[in-house]
Amino acid sequence: MTVTSTDDKVSRWLEVRAPLASRRLRTLAELNEAGIPTYAFVGPLLPHFATRPELLDDLFARLVEAGVGEVFMEHINLKRYIRELMDQVLADEPEDVREAYLQARTKEHSEQLDAIVAELLDKHGLRLRFEEVVHHDDNDALRQRLASSA
Repeated sequence: MTVTSTDDKVSRWLEVRAPLASRRLRTLAELNEAGIPTYAFVGPLLPHFATRPELLDDLFARLVEAGVGEVFMEHINLKRYIRELMDQVLADEPEDVREAYLQARTKEHSEQLDAIVAELLDKHGLRLRFEEVVHHDDNDALRQRLASSA
């Protein structure tokens, strides 16, 4: 199940018609209580997690509370057509939010976020599916991993 944030307002902003983050977390807990193994898809990793790692820390803690032991993660996909849509949505957001999304387009940002993710996964005892955070520039490698795990 996809869980991108613990904040219902952020959840609604990202996925207008999807269930709120709080509902997704409750569903994961209910599934685990019923003995159904689960994992969470944390994607896209929101750019502001690099400057506000406590938000990602909280997300991981809530996933563990819900009984999740494994996560599949990907960086935000910022291909041109997505950037153009995102830029329109972000036009009315504060400068620091717009700047975080601009920084998300850099290799340094991805590396910084990967380091934060690794530390927090270890802290919370979560396993990372495919042993890395997926980068969209490496879709061929992802396809190979998915095929070999099937």
